[in-house]
Amino acid sequence: MGVGERLDAVRCAAEDHGVVVVVDLHGKPVDLTFTREALRMGPADLAAVVRRLTAEAAAAALAEGMAVIGELVPEALVTG
Repeated sequence: MGVGERLDAVRCAAEDHGVVVVVDLHGKPVDLTFTREALRMGPADLAAVVRRLTAEAAAAALAEGMAVIGELVPEALVTG
């Protein structure tokens, strides 16, 4: 698998309170799942959980993407 394909395949998930958010390398949600627990939350609480989990998954996806790039680029260039 080439670098582009590996980066395109990056997916990371975060879950809590019956909510599962899966994002791609860019932090864009590609899957969102709610259990009955999640659906019992109020709209503001549910939105806050989704936002928090999206941010957590996005950070993990970025780290995973950086690891792929790090295999090709000297560390000094990646970390600055």
